[in-house]
Amino acid sequence: MSNKTFKIAVLIKQVPIPSKMRATKEGLMDRSVASMMNPYCKHALEAALELKDTIGEEKTEIWVISMGPPNFEQSLREALSMGADHAILLSDRKLAGSDTYATAKALGTLIQKLGVNFNIVFAGLQTIDGDTAHVGPQVAERLGIPHVSYVEKIDFKGDHVVVRRILEGGNITYKVPLPALLTITNTANKPRGPRLKYAIRAKNEEIKVYSVDDIGLTAEEVGSAGSPTLVYRVKNVTHDRPPCQFMEGETVEDKVNMLAEKLRELVEASKAEAVEA
Repeated sequence: MSNKTFKIAVLIKQVPIPSKMRATKEGLMDRSVASMMNPYCKHALEAALELKDTIGEEKTEIWVISMGPPNFEQSLREALSMGADHAILLSDRKLAGSDTYATAKALGTLIQKLGVNFNIVFAGLQTIDGDTAHVGPQVAERLGIPHVSYVEKIDFKGDHVVVRRILEGGNITYKVPLPALLTITNTANKPRGPRLKYAIRAKNEEIKVYSVDDIGLTAEEVGSAGSPTLVYRVKNVTHDRPPCQFMEGETVEDKVNMLAEKLRELVEASKAEAVEA
């Protein structure tokens, strides 16, 4: 590798906390509820940070890029506190209702607009609010670079990487020329937490915010208007199953006895309800 700075982009998304997920009456994900960085995106960021550790901090820059409302800065600052160097947010009301196609178009266009020649792009395998796993590969197609999904191991070789991609019942190894985009599984690594030396910088770092107009797209190309996916119906599901109960005890025998006692209580209660009925 030359002495030029090795530039890494990481696509991250902020998602509703699972217990708070709900849809609006228009069938869109409600982004006003409590949210967090998408768990899979943390694995993508960790892959970037591990690569930075391999190449050298002084020779590497990590750019975290997200698309969403202004509160997505929360996850971008979290990424900065973990060791990312720059944060970019694409935020515009015109983006509301974007499906994966429109999202990839917007993100791909933003990356090109930045004018940074990224050596590699990481993305989480999928998001827990959409579960499509489409955006990463679609962005790669927009950028015209190779991509591999379901990656759980990466060996950096300078002008290429050797990656292990998990398959159902096995795995396959690829030699991938750079630049390329990789989507990272949750089995690839264990994400690190914030580091003190980055936390102060993360609090004060400027997050560059772009609008749809800034990247040269129109309202018709993004959001609901630019999305070929149509939502027919959305149903908010409520869980009424009682919480799981755990039997605690010093020995297995204690736990079995407690379970037997609990089952006896449930049977007695059921009989009493039947008599009252």
